[in-house]
Amino acid sequence: MARPEDIEALLDQVESGDELVAVEASKLLADARGEYVIAELSRILRSAREAHSRRAAAHALAWHKERGAVLTLLECAADVRQQDDVRGQAVEGLAMHLGEDPVGSEMRKQAEDLMILLLQSPSPALRFWSCFGLGTLRCERAVPHLHKLSQDDDEVCPGWWYVREEAADALDWIAGKPGRERIPIPLRKAGTTEPDAPPNGGPSAPVAE
Repeated sequence: MARPEDIEALLDQVESGDELVAVEASKLLADARGEYVIAELSRILRSAREAHSRRAAAHALAWHKERGAVLTLLECAADVRQQDDVRGQAVEGLAMHLGEDPVGSEMRKQAEDLMILLLQSPSPALRFWSCFGLGTLRCERAVPHLHKLSQDDDEVCPGWWYVREEAADALDWIAGKPGRERIPIPLRKAGTTEPDAPPNGGPSAPVAE
């Protein structure tokens, strides 16, 4: 277990460090437990000056299974004042948290409702991560929305792949099938960037850093 002074140093790195430092600190804070850690990460997520600090805080909160962390992530994902990539990290965290919740639980329903709403967002990042979240949660009522995106959405989530590909994977997960292996668009070989091109390997779904 990390010492209190170590936890304070890591929290400071998340809030004030450069992007690489903040990310590495967030990974270590994923194992730190206690209400204080959740409260401080929640504060950083709400008010840190740099977007990468808020994103790192959301990443750390994704690994804390306490309800306080879920509420903070839900608040962040719904907050239109936050940057899209920060909200997307919060959506991913919600999917990680709520997969073991009963299908009819109120918290899970709130998260699913928000993700379904975000499928209509003008932001490809938010649509992408909402596809991921709904697929991870096996949300059957999202199927018609995901099907439409899988047919029509030609935008790319920065750093990943086409939204339509993620929507197709989400439909597979809901049906109990594995998604296709994907590789981020920037890493695909020239001439193989279309959605139907054979994948070159890589993760079948986005994973936390």
